[in-house]
Amino acid sequence: MSGSSRPASFCFFPALQGSACAPLPCGNGYAALPIGRRLHCFTRNTDIKNSKFMAGFISITCLIFAMLLMLVFISCSDSNPSIAKVEHSLVFDYKDESSPPQVRLSVFVQPNSSVLRAKEISAVHEESGMEWLCQSPVVFHGGDGKDYAGCTSFVPPYNSELPQGIYYVFYRDKAGRECEAEFSVNFTADFALKNYDQLPNYVSIPNNERIALYNSEGILIYCGKRREEWKDNAAILADYGTAEKMRVCYESGTLFFMLPFEPLQKQ
Repeated sequence: MSGSSRPASFCFFPALQGSACAPLPCGNGYAALPIGRRLHCFTRNTDIKNSKFMAGFISITCLIFAMLLMLVFISCSDSNPSIAKVEHSLVFDYKDESSPPQVRLSVFVQPNSSVLRAKEISAVHEESGMEWLCQSPVVFHGGDGKDYAGCTSFVPPYNSELPQGIYYVFYRDKAGRECEAEFSVNFTADFALKNYDQLPNYVSIPNNERIALYNSEGILIYCGKRREEWKDNAAILADYGTAEKMRVCYESGTLFFMLPFEPLQKQ
């Protein structure tokens, strides 16, 4: 199991929600390079003999200069996107205690432009010919203070495994421009074949437990460490009265293990 230098629980919160993105036939992507401009301005003092004429000339010049400056700023803000960072996680989702987990890939990118311009995120594994397209990316504010856009649920086709190796992620903004980055997925294949009761033999569980609480609509209302006073469900409901179900989750580097839902019985 490999570690990571990213903030703890980076992709843990969005990984708890989101619908699956079905794979598509593999396609091509095009990389776009960022464009940047800087305008340097210089002024100097001169003797002005005809003050009225020069004042009018300066006013017109300033107006033209301001218009040109505005065009430059618009051009800068409308420059092609690029990716500063890619964060990915593998999520092992256990529906019950006797079945192998569903394995899904969570991928988020940190664009150098505003994350609000994100339109689509796609992931491509060329060796297997698999491609996933997410047309409604999740926007996430990471623990490092940066904004990310991505998808939490890239799943393989039915009755097949998530391929390992090199992936390419493509980010498209609302202007239709695209950029790409590369990342690698590697894990012990046995994880996908293990039942929940075998998990402690493969994962260091202590100190990595997280609790996720959901309301009746399935909305995540709490995610974090189990509080010391939460000895039973009644104690949890005392703090989160609208909680209806709970998931215990474990984090190990870029791997996330989500145990089955547990109902919270109101006392």
